Amino acid sequence: MSETPPTKKRKPPVKKPRLITSTRGPLEPVVDTEEGLTRVCELVAAAEGPVALDTERAGSFRYSQGAYLVQLRRQGAGTFLIDPTAFPDLKPLDEAIGKGEWILHDATQDLPCLSEVGMHPRLLFDTELAAKLLNFERFGLAAVTEEVLGIALAKEHSAADWSTRPLPQDWLEYAALDVEFLIPLREKLWLKLSELGKDDWAEQEFDHLLHFEPPAPKPDPWRHVPGSGKVHSPRNLAALRELWETRESIAAAEDKAPSKVLTNAAMVALAAGLPKGKRYMNAYEEFRHDRAGRKRADVWFAALSRAYKLSPKEYPPRRAPRIPGEVPDSRTFTHNHPQEADRWHRIRDAVAEVAGSLEVLTEIMVEPRTLRQLAWVLPDDASESQVLGVLQAAEARPWQIEHALSAIVEALKSE
Repeated sequence: MSETPPTKKRKPPVKKPRLITSTRGPLEPVVDTEEGLTRVCELVAAAEGPVALDTERAGSFRYSQGAYLVQLRRQGAGTFLIDPTAFPDLKPLDEAIGKGEWILHDATQDLPCLSEVGMHPRLLFDTELAAKLLNFERFGLAAVTEEVLGIALAKEHSAADWSTRPLPQDWLEYAALDVEFLIPLREKLWLKLSELGKDDWAEQEFDHLLHFEPPAPKPDPWRHVPGSGKVHSPRNLAALRELWETRESIAAAEDKAPSKVLTNAAMVALAAGLPKGKRYMNAYEEFRHDRAGRKRADVWFAALSRAYKLSPKEYPPRRAPRIPGEVPDSRTFTHNHPQEADRWHRIRDAVAEVAGSLEVLTEIMVEPRTLRQLAWVLPDDASESQVLGVLQAAEARPWQIEHALSAIVEALKSE
């Protein structure tokens, strides 16, 4: 008798996430009056529990990087959309929240613009950072909400111009949904962190975020325009600098995103080509396709003309002056500092191995700039105390030092 082939086990069907397109309750009008803000503050102060917060900016449209909408939700109070441009600041709202925990997703994006309007957290939970500690493959808000809560959030207005007034109703629904589920999301993520023994790590990370400040602007910011690697000689760099400074001045005065004044591609093409007259500027395809830039052709050629009149002594150097103590980026390491690059690769691989064993993202284990700092300032065979000093100076958290210190020391040993 022939044996009956074993029956294949069917995989359970993948449950599709539930698509959410509107808030659970009716959405109140945008708060843009003193009376409205006072009412919100009273409701928020009377309620308890954490506060879900988010902001919407318009950096692709405006020169300002500030918030054009603040979304807030607290159980017992409700969801509110606040227009921060209608008020001198939002300090009354900050006082109403008091010591309550803030829940943010990717706090480093929202904290600077909330600080600008007078809001500062005393306690913080970052759902994106929690997802990274839990080694999620995707950690955008929509992806994390889908994985943890089984809910899909529409993201069709993520690139909208939030400086628009009045804001369309469907945009407001979208913005409100960004805080609608942050509170239950925080609860589920905290349970997962606690189950895996990562709750203490998370608390250290969140405490560190309370003191977050955005990095200082780089010197010679015109050197960092996308595509500027095509501009090489000092004379061309002088033209790029002049064009960038002119564009920056116009963008700031008109509160427009610089790329809405002159695109990066058009600016780089003009700086690299150095047209001899205004009529030759349209020979460059990048400029020809920049409708807004073409309207100011006289302005851009005047900027080029100023650069043409500079003496060679006034040209910028080919390379940006090095700031004392500054660590080169990874590209500079690879091309110009082979010994340091070798150390960097060894350290990076060792830290990645530790991160893998702990099931966290490598960038959470030790920040990339700290890895470069270790390779830049330490010699091979550096002692444990030397490595510890660099980690502490870089504000590495205790859990990171505990797990990564010995691996870094071993990686630094000469091969």
